Amino acid sequence: MQKLKVYYFNNGSGGGAFSVIKNLLQFSANDSIENHIIYTINQDAVPYFQVNYTTGAITEQVFYYSASWNFYYTCRQLSKYLPDNKALIVASDWLELGMVSNLGLQNKVIHILHGDYDYYYILATIHAAAVDTYIAVAASIKEKLTKILPSRKEDIHYQRFPVPESICTGTTSRQANSIIFIGRCTEDKGYPLLPTIARLLDAQQVKLQWHIVGDLKNKLQYPWDPSTAVVFHGLISNEAVYELLCQVQLFILPSVAEGMPVSLIESMKAGVIPVVNNLSGGIQELVNKDETGFTVDSNYTNGYVEAIKTILSDNSTSMRLSSKCRSLAAELFNPVVNANLFEVIYLQTAKKQSSIKPRKKVYGSRLDQIWLGNTLTSFVRRTFKKS
Repeated sequence: MQKLKVYYFNNGSGGGAFSVIKNLLQFSANDSIENHIIYTINQDAVPYFQVNYTTGAITEQVFYYSASWNFYYTCRQLSKYLPDNKALIVASDWLELGMVSNLGLQNKVIHILHGDYDYYYILATIHAAAVDTYIAVAASIKEKLTKILPSRKEDIHYQRFPVPESICTGTTSRQANSIIFIGRCTEDKGYPLLPTIARLLDAQQVKLQWHIVGDLKNKLQYPWDPSTAVVFHGLISNEAVYELLCQVQLFILPSVAEGMPVSLIESMKAGVIPVVNNLSGGIQELVNKDETGFTVDSNYTNGYVEAIKTILSDNSTSMRLSSKCRSLAAELFNPVVNANLFEVIYLQTAKKQSSIKPRKKVYGSRLDQIWLGNTLTSFVRRTFKKS
C-alpha cells in the first residue's frame, strides 16, 4: 500500500506552532502516513539553522531563501523539496501557501490556524483557492473563520492537538509561592506586566519565586525590582520545561492574543494553576474561575494580584484547582487520540475530489515576475538596499 506523504512546513522560529508539529509526529501511529518536515529559513536573518532530530520524521530538510530573490524563483526552488503532486502539504505560514498559490501547485493543502490573529484569517482568505482543508485549534477560531468564509464551512474543522502527558507524580513537591511564565519577553506576550505585578504583590507582602522560560532577548527593557526573586531560565528543552512545571504552583500568561496556548495545556496537565488574560479562543475553553484557574479582564494588573492572592491564601482551594486542571487537560488533550484525529482529517483531505487550482500571484512586486531572472531581481533589490 502506498503511503500518504505528509509535508509539514515550519519557519524555524519554534514556539507553539512547532510544538504542535513535534507532538503530531511523536504520537503518529497510522502506518499509512509518512511524515516529513521542511524548515523555511530566511538566510538574511538566520545564516545557519540547526536541525534537531524530531521523533517520527522520516526526513527533515532546510530550505534557505533570501528576501531579495524573485518570489517566483523562491517558490520554484521550494517546490523541489516536494516529491510530487501527491504529497500532502500542511501549511502554517505565508511562504508555503504563497508557493502553492503563485505556482498553482495541485498538491492537497491543509492550513492550520494556530492563533486568533488577523494574520491567520488574512492568510486563510487570500489563499482560499489553494487550500483544501482548514484546521482551527480552537472552537472560536473555527466559528470566526466560518463567518469569513461561509462557502467553505464543510472544509473547516476544529481539532484539538496532541499534548504529551505530564511527568509529574502524585508525590511531587512544589516550591511554595512559585509562578512560571513561558514565552518571549515581548509586549505581545505581556511580559512587561510581570515586573509590575511582582511589585504590587511585594507591596502586599506576597513574595513569589518567579521563573521565566523562553527567549530573553528583550528582558533588560523591563527591569525587575532587585528584591524580587526571579530566575531566568532562557530557552531550555521541553524535557526541562516539564520538570520545572512539576516544581511550581502557578502559571501566568498575560498575552494580548492567543489561539490554544500549548504552554497553558502543558502547565494544566502538570497541575499548575493558570492565571491568564481573558482572551477569546482556547483560553476560555480551558480556564474557568474557581474551577480550573482564573482569567483577568483586559490584563488588569490588580486582577492578577487578587487572583494570585486568592489561590495562595487557601491550600485546599489550590489543591482542588490543581486537580481539576490535570483532569480537564488530560481529558481534552489525549496525545494518542488527538494525533489520530488529525491524521483522519489528512486522509480525508487526500481523498477529496481534485479540482484544478488556479495560479494566482498573491505576493510580489514588479520585480517578481515569472519571466524575470532571479539574478536581475536580486541585483536590483540589493543595490537599492545599499543605497
